[in-house]
Amino acid sequence: MEKNALDRLTPTALAFIGDAVYSLYIRTRVVSETDFTCGTTHVIATKYVNATAQAEVFDALSASGFLTPDETDIARRAKNAHLHTRSKIPSDTYHKSTALEAVIGYAELSGNAARKAELLDKCAEFAGLNKSN
Repeated sequence: MEKNALDRLTPTALAFIGDAVYSLYIRTRVVSETDFTCGTTHVIATKYVNATAQAEVFDALSASGFLTPDETDIARRAKNAHLHTRSKIPSDTYHKSTALEAVIGYAELSGNAARKAELLDKCAEFAGLNKSN
């Protein structure tokens, strides 16, 4: 997607894409690194794909200085977006999770596969996803 078109997308649209990309990435890692049944792999994946876990990953990414200036701006906009949800989790947690998803969505739609891979691998590292899980 061209940068101008990408910059016109709302943070929630980027998060919508990022949610799918992150979930698929985590599920793929879990399936490729375990020999468990489908139900068990789902339980393991949901340990990483939930607002609380994603907010923690976002905090670690932010603190590490790993995000580019463009990604930091996307995250800021997503954290400040007015979200129409009735989630039972704290608002700050939900906003940080949305920020992470928006950054991942931005990486996906920008077409920079190398950066997307770096970002997702760093997320998995910060989430503690490894072969022993």
